[in-house]
Amino acid sequence: MRIKTVYPTLSKYSRFFVKFHNIMKIVFVVAALGSVIVNLFVKGKPWSIVVVWSLITVWNLILSPNIFELNTISITVSLLFHVVVMLALIDFCLTINSWAYFVIPIVVFSTLIVAAVFFFIDIKEDMHNSMPVIWLIILSLVGMVVSIVVLNEHSWPVIVMGSISAVLLIVCIFFNKLFMLELKKRFHTK
Repeated sequence: MRIKTVYPTLSKYSRFFVKFHNIMKIVFVVAALGSVIVNLFVKGKPWSIVVVWSLITVWNLILSPNIFELNTISITVSLLFHVVVMLALIDFCLTINSWAYFVIPIVVFSTLIVAAVFFFIDIKEDMHNSMPVIWLIILSLVGMVVSIVVLNEHSWPVIVMGSISAVLLIVCIFFNKLFMLELKKRFHTK
C-alpha cells in the first residue's frame, strides 16, 4: 500500500529557516546556561537573571513570536510586559537605589497611550483585538492601587498611569458602543 503525501514539500527557504531556528535554540540555551554558570562561579550580583530574561525577550518577540495574536496591539502589550520585567530585574538585581517604582509607571502609561492610539485609529478593524487593551487598562489600574495603598508610592508617574487608564476605561465603556458589544461577545452568559 502506498501512502500519498498531501502536504507540499518544504521550500529551500523554509528548510533554511527551520535549521536556523533549531540552531538558535541551541545557541540561546547554551548562552543562558553559560551565563548562569559563570555568574555562580564569579559570585556577585545575579546579573545572569537579566541575561536570561533578555534571551527570553529576544526569543519571544523576534525569533519565535506568538503567531496566533500577531497584531500591533498584542505585540505592543507583549513588548511592554518584557520591558517592565527587564526593568524590574535590573533594578532589583543590579542596582542599589530603587528607581523602578518611578520608571516602570512611565513606561506603562506611555505604552497605554501608544496602544490606545493603535486601538482607536482603526477601531472597527481592531475591535477583535480589544482584550490586550482591556487587560492593560485593568492591570494599570491595579498597579496604581497597589502602588498607592501597599507601597505608599505617590509619585506623579503612578498618578498619571492611573489617570490615563481610568480615562481610557471610561472612554471605552461609556463612549463606544462597539466596545460594549465586543465585551458582550467575549463575556456572554448564554
